[in-house]
Amino acid sequence: MNVPLRALSWALYFFWIITLAFAATCVYSAMLMNVSFGEPIISWADEVDVMLPISFDNGGYYNIADLNVTTLITDYLNSPIEETTTFVAQILPQNNATVFHFVSFNISEITDRSDYLFNDSNFTLHGSVYMNYADLVPFGFERNLSIPWGAPLFNFTVGMFQSSIYNLTHLRINLPISFQNHSPYFNVTGTIDIEIFNDQLQPMGAGWGSIDTPSNSNYTGAFAVLVNSTMMTERIQIHIHFDTELFDYGPMVIEFG
Repeated sequence: MNVPLRALSWALYFFWIITLAFAATCVYSAMLMNVSFGEPIISWADEVDVMLPISFDNGGYYNIADLNVTTLITDYLNSPIEETTTFVAQILPQNNATVFHFVSFNISEITDRSDYLFNDSNFTLHGSVYMNYADLVPFGFERNLSIPWGAPLFNFTVGMFQSSIYNLTHLRINLPISFQNHSPYFNVTGTIDIEIFNDQLQPMGAGWGSIDTPSNSNYTGAFAVLVNSTMMTERIQIHIHFDTELFDYGPMVIEFG
C-alpha cells in the first residue's frame, strides 16, 4: 500500500511543481508582452474609413491565441455609430505582429445630423482586446481613442442684406454668406439654393450659387436674389438649402425684420 501512495504523492508533487512553474513562466511571459495602439488613419469618400494599427510584441514563451479586437465608435452623446471585430488565430512566441483593424461607416450617418454640419465635435473609439494566452489563460484590456470632427459649415453666417431697385416690380437683394470649412478631410463643393418669403410665407423670389470651399479654408460670398417688391413685408424669411457632393441639408430658416 505504501508504494502506490508514495507514487501518488510524488505525482502530486511533480504536478504542483509543473503547475507553479507554468504559472510563473506564464506571468513572466505576459509581462514581456507589449501591445501598442498606433494613431488611427482616417480617410473620407462616400464612407468614413478608419484604420487602427495595433502592434503586438509577443516576447514571452507562449503563443497568443484567439485574438479578438473589437471597436465601437460613439458620438459625443455616447450613441453607437459602428461596431467592428477583427479576429487573429494566433501570434507565435518570440514574434511581432501588427493587426490592422478597419472600421467603415457611411458618411450620411454623420451629415444627416445638423449639429455635425455646423459644430466641431469628437467621436470616441472604444477599443477592446481579448485573447487566450498560452492557449489557456484569458486576458484582455480596453482603451479609448478620440477622433476629431471638424464641421464643414462651422460658424455659418448670413449677414444683413442690401437691396436695390431692379425694375418696376422687383428688387435685387444681395445676401452675404460666410462659413468656415473645419473639416480636415473633404471639400465643401456644390450649390446653395435660397428662397425668400414674406411674413405670410408667400414666396417672393429665389436664387442660387455654387460653392467650392477646400478643406480647412473659409468661404465668403454674396448671393443675388430677385424678389417681387409688391409682396415685400417688414419681416421676411430666408430658406437656405445645401446640395453638396457629400451632404444635402435644408431648409435652414433665418428671419429678418
